[in-house]
Amino acid sequence: MRLRTLFPLCVGLAVALGCGSPDNPIRIPPPPAMPTPVPMPEPPPEPPRTPTADVDPVASGLSVADITALCDEHIGRGRTVLESIQALDKAPPETLTWENTVGRFDEIVLELSVAGGFPSLMALGHPDKDLREAAKACEPKVDKFRTDLMLDARFAGVIQRYAARKEPLAGVRERLLRELLRDLRRNGLELPPDKQARLRQINDELTKLQQDFSSNISDAVLTIQVKPSQLKGLPESFLDQHKPGPDGLVTLTTNYPDYFPVVTYCEDRSVARDLTAKFDSRAADKNLPILDRVLALRSEKAKLLGYETWADYAIEPRMAKTAGTVRDFLDRLSKELQEPARKEYQQFVAEYRRLGHKPGAQMPNHDRLYVEQKLRERKYGFDAKELSKYLEVSAVTRGLLRIVERMYGIRIVPMRGAPAWHEDVRAYQVVDRGRPVGRIYLDLYPREGKYKHAAMFEIRPGKDLGDGRYLPPIAALVCNFPKPGDSPALMTHNEVTTFFHEFGHVLHHVLTRQPLASYAGTNTARDFVETPSQMFEEWAYRKEILDTFAKHHETGKPIPEDLFKALVRSRAFGRTLHTERQVSLAALDLAYHSQPPPVDTAKIFAEVMAKTQRFAYLPDTHFQATFGHLMGYDAGYYSYQWALVIALDVLTRFEKEGYTNPKVAREWRRTVLEQGAGEDENKLVEQFLGRPHNLDAYSQFLRAQ
Repeated sequence: MRLRTLFPLCVGLAVALGCGSPDNPIRIPPPPAMPTPVPMPEPPPEPPRTPTADVDPVASGLSVADITALCDEHIGRGRTVLESIQALDKAPPETLTWENTVGRFDEIVLELSVAGGFPSLMALGHPDKDLREAAKACEPKVDKFRTDLMLDARFAGVIQRYAARKEPLAGVRERLLRELLRDLRRNGLELPPDKQARLRQINDELTKLQQDFSSNISDAVLTIQVKPSQLKGLPESFLDQHKPGPDGLVTLTTNYPDYFPVVTYCEDRSVARDLTAKFDSRAADKNLPILDRVLALRSEKAKLLGYETWADYAIEPRMAKTAGTVRDFLDRLSKELQEPARKEYQQFVAEYRRLGHKPGAQMPNHDRLYVEQKLRERKYGFDAKELSKYLEVSAVTRGLLRIVERMYGIRIVPMRGAPAWHEDVRAYQVVDRGRPVGRIYLDLYPREGKYKHAAMFEIRPGKDLGDGRYLPPIAALVCNFPKPGDSPALMTHNEVTTFFHEFGHVLHHVLTRQPLASYAGTNTARDFVETPSQMFEEWAYRKEILDTFAKHHETGKPIPEDLFKALVRSRAFGRTLHTERQVSLAALDLAYHSQPPPVDTAKIFAEVMAKTQRFAYLPDTHFQATFGHLMGYDAGYYSYQWALVIALDVLTRFEKEGYTNPKVAREWRRTVLEQGAGEDENKLVEQFLGRPHNLDAYSQFLRAQ
């Protein structure tokens, strides 16, 4: 998942960039006339500010005061740039240029990204709650600035007057002007004053609610306690890290490193059931009313702007363009999945019975991964616990970085002593031909108050500075993998795949050479952004890749050939049911954002799951309260499957020319990763493939068994 800390308005995404406007000075009547005027002293000059290109957001934001100052300082810089554009409202048309209008707008995009990027990460990742709260205060300011900017008649007038000149533009310059004009309309510029005022209120409230929804999930760590004897089936490494307390009981949390091993391996399925009951109800008391309010506000905003539903509004600037296209896409996938998923589910039911359980009308959702793993072991001889012994987290990390270096001709160099927000965080400099081109932070292990999923956070975008320099982008990769300690920290292969996925986002961000911050790196259409990440998952399944780092944590030997072959043979098993679940969640997201309020989220959840899912959720749980994608991917969860269609087609060239072939990797870097959204995303992929992408590889992917 690429978690956007700020969304460039040039790609029309629903969550905003920007932040507050200056207070109007109070005008005081002049004093009575005096015979001899007393001159007022000149205000002292402001101290010179470090140029934004030289600001290190991480080093500048590691205290409560500093994180606030970082946000406010760069909002202020953005405001200064805005004022320079506004000042052109009476300028002769011939004096308006791309550089002093739209080009300066791109400088605002940079300033707001620096203002809000690191604070957005810290709001979900800093160990100190006070700093997290201070960081949360930034996003409403940034969003307010964006709302004000998009409703600013002076700013819009300058942009429109420049556009009327019809100066010949090409490439990203033409695209940015065209999409900025579109987004001025989409963000309420044409509304009457009373409706603009209401739009401001809606945007302000949405910002806070969306923040709270995500923070509530991060803060919610629920637990159960079980007897050690109830953990039979779990890996030894898990048991070593979960010793009984003074009361003789083992505490299990809803954090990922606890939850997924339990539901996958624990033989006592009551433990999996009880932990899932907690997992699927995290933050429900707080997030259910928030979700209701968010859906109502989004619907009101869409109608205010002339759209029937939020789905219609949100999807318009994406590759799919319309909610109807997305609905047709999901319907088509559902039909293609129907028969293979039915056959796969029959095998699950038979295995479930063989294991001594009664499936009833539907198999419980919390038993899906358990049954799938049992079938992999019995049908294909694949033992996931055995494979984990070769996947120690530190070795996987080193191996992943080496693979990336070889593929892309770069070096990823540890930055010893670099400022960071926690002792576990590691910083790396990305170096290309002796020149620093980016920075990466790896925050890989769980802790209290930290974001619970896996995501790439943007700290700073790339941008051509116009003086021969390119601003190196900065990214942070936040995960929740097992932490090294007294016992080995062994990853599941699914976690390794997640690591590669998220690092695909990192590469897209830090390897960019896109001149405009608005389109740099992962600032692409929402339904394309998952393409480079889903594509890179394939490297976690290549023997020549795994052999470079996957060594037994005790013997140092590589993965045995028979174990690897079992992984490959079993890989496609469960795929159609997994894809069906992804389509189901996309359908839920679309349904929530296609309904008039009030939306009964529990009722719609039950209806969509009954229609699209073969597995039953536990009663009296509230999955929708834990579905964080509803905030960042609103009406956009379909993007994972949409982007997967493209990613699988891209892989056909790597399959043909070699996954470790530096020539093809560097061409992928040049034609796609470096470009960001510098061109229509379909055209970028066409340049790499030498043809338009198609559905052939995806159809084969669904049929594979």
